[in-house]
Amino acid sequence: MGSYASIGINGFDFSLSKNHINPIWLTLYREEDKKLEKIIDEDNEERLSCKYRSTVKKIKLRLDVLGFTLDKAQKEFITHNESVQNCSYLCGDEFVEIEIKEYTFNNWLKSMKGIITSPYSHYLYYKDEIVIPDYPMQYFMMNEDYQGESIFGFISSDIRYVFRALLELYSDDDNCEIDFSSLVDGGWCEANDRICEETLNELAESYIRNERIIILTEGSSDISILKRSMRILNPEVVDFYSFMDFNTTNAQGSASSLVSYVKAFIGSGLRNKVIAVFDNDTAAFEALTVLNKIDIPENIKIVSYPDLEFTKSYPTLGPYGIISTDINGLACSIELYLGIDMLKDGNGNLIPVQWKGYNQLLKKYQGEILNKEQILQRYFKLLDNFEKGESIPHDWGGINTILNMIYRAFD
Repeated sequence: MGSYASIGINGFDFSLSKNHINPIWLTLYREEDKKLEKIIDEDNEERLSCKYRSTVKKIKLRLDVLGFTLDKAQKEFITHNESVQNCSYLCGDEFVEIEIKEYTFNNWLKSMKGIITSPYSHYLYYKDEIVIPDYPMQYFMMNEDYQGESIFGFISSDIRYVFRALLELYSDDDNCEIDFSSLVDGGWCEANDRICEETLNELAESYIRNERIIILTEGSSDISILKRSMRILNPEVVDFYSFMDFNTTNAQGSASSLVSYVKAFIGSGLRNKVIAVFDNDTAAFEALTVLNKIDIPENIKIVSYPDLEFTKSYPTLGPYGIISTDINGLACSIELYLGIDMLKDGNGNLIPVQWKGYNQLLKKYQGEILNKEQILQRYFKLLDNFEKGESIPHDWGGINTILNMIYRAFD
């Protein structure tokens, strides 16, 4: 006899795996998600519950980071499924075939909602001892014998697209669980085996999609800020990224240096996913003119810090004093994204940007915020406090815009 692992939510299993945990499931978890708990079963006996558990919200984000977004799941459905489908049902001693029209992604979701809400209750009903499908689409979804990366009538090149679609039917706070208790009971593994960690290590050698995404920036401060901020705001995805270590490599920090690193990655032919993050200023856009002349492979994404609303009218210091100006694309370095509370001086006024040299190529001035080191020290102290467990009111808006841009880079 075999034992089964399952993945599902609130007692509804999406998929089963015999005598092992499907390695693809484990790409959505980390070893710290393991939960070992002693429970009392239906026979009033104590047993060990062995699960990998994380919230729907976190699993959604991890799927998005890996590129399995809801939009892509819908495109996957359209590519492999959206057409007229056929199924047959028993009528007396004969099977009658019927067509299922409008087999669309949205209708598939609606049918799945019915199946999940009342599992199997819409499967069939009986009338004069003749079996007739109550809801033909659900009947089709639950009876098709699919193989490989397909479940519930959703044919897919990767089962994670199906999972991403299914998660839309649950609340963010629901727990998505891999239950491998039966595998432990059956002797297929031990409860304390680091199954997730060992599986991911094996997959990393052969499946490039599961490699960490490399993040490159213009300088060491940017890397430290993004990594530490991500660990505070979205700790569930920080291990999906690898951040360039300027200190260990003694790498130079500047927009032109970042261009050189990108060109080196392109020239190496490495297939690792790379995100090169440039400042939102004149110097960065000048450097980017070089990359605009190069064919960038799909595994490398070039992004700039996004425009901010409040920087459309920001105090700038020039030969004629302080004037409010739109500094997006001219002077928005990482400091401008650390929160308005970090950008105010002792009198509550925004620290101005000072105009520097004029760029002849772009016909724009380059700006730089004053007191950069003071702003950075203030922010790093804030991060220190959060890492110690302190809860302090803070404006995370700017950093969140950058992180969300990074998370969606491979959309």
